[in-house]
Amino acid sequence: MPTKMTRFCFIALTCLIPFTMKAAEGPEPVQQVTTFDTFELPEWFKISFLDLSEDNLEATESNKHLVVFFWQDFCGYCKETIEKNLTQRSIRKMFDEYFDVVALNIWGSKEVLGLDGEATTEKDIARALEVQFTPTIIFFDSNGKPVLRLNGYVSPAEMEVALTYVHTETYHSQTIFEYLAANKTQSANMSLNSQPFIKVDANLDAVSQPKAILFEQTSCPDCDLFHRCVLSLEAVRDRFKPFHTVQLDMWSKTPVITPSGDITTARDYAQELEIIYTPSLVLFDTGDHEIIRIESQLRSFHTEAVLEYVAQGLYKRESNFQRYIEERGDIIRSNGELNRTISTRDICPELYE
Repeated sequence: MPTKMTRFCFIALTCLIPFTMKAAEGPEPVQQVTTFDTFELPEWFKISFLDLSEDNLEATESNKHLVVFFWQDFCGYCKETIEKNLTQRSIRKMFDEYFDVVALNIWGSKEVLGLDGEATTEKDIARALEVQFTPTIIFFDSNGKPVLRLNGYVSPAEMEVALTYVHTETYHSQTIFEYLAANKTQSANMSLNSQPFIKVDANLDAVSQPKAILFEQTSCPDCDLFHRCVLSLEAVRDRFKPFHTVQLDMWSKTPVITPSGDITTARDYAQELEIIYTPSLVLFDTGDHEIIRIESQLRSFHTEAVLEYVAQGLYKRESNFQRYIEERGDIIRSNGELNRTISTRDICPELYE
């Protein structure tokens, strides 16, 4: 289980809850299997000499927080964050008033002075912070301590909650979990979505299969979207077959037996795992070891990939999920399988407009 720190990932929002895997060494992978166009970083991001300690000092003197935006080329979720979130008036206004944003490429070799003043590189900082998804957005306080982290794409509404939590410095008095409980967003769907592969049994200790725990909540537009545009697809459902999959309402008192055999409730277990974003999908091996989690709005291709990554034990030979994505894309292209099955793009084209 990851070590504890403050987390809001969507909401996946969190600070340094380490993943169980370390970013691998080597050249930058290029994810050309996607059909996303390239993108440009916003001009209003801070023009930085990549001295993060100096950037943090300047932000503090302006009563702002330093934000580090980790990205990579051919990243559809980076593009979506930049084009759909950061162009919204209310979000842009908050960034302008309360934050200085510095962008770092997770595979970049530019020299950077870290928050501790030590010389390093973009990719080494990403590795040290165990960045596994892009974009990853980390918010720092005046002492250079991470206070919140967004792993992957979050909806505009969820991003506004995160920005408000940080710029009001609510992290001094309230965990992000407590803050979200008091500031849940509204939606039309008042019940949890269902899927044929979801088990009714919430005993995660008695099975010898890999485990998949889907944390959701009612009144959750992103949950509805994940079910309609991703989990409804046959190819995605097929990849859940090796897993013992349960669905937990992160705010409920439903009894749960965890993979380690502890008896608790869904709400307490979500808090223990520092689940803040819904939906969040946490994948375990056949025991009680968390392998990886999805805390952002993935589409069908990446959801299928992360399920294969765990079910087939591929994480044992390739510790970096991004590199596996590129490897998988090469195989799909060589076999001529791209676009052969129905995908999120087919049933929810509005997400790509």
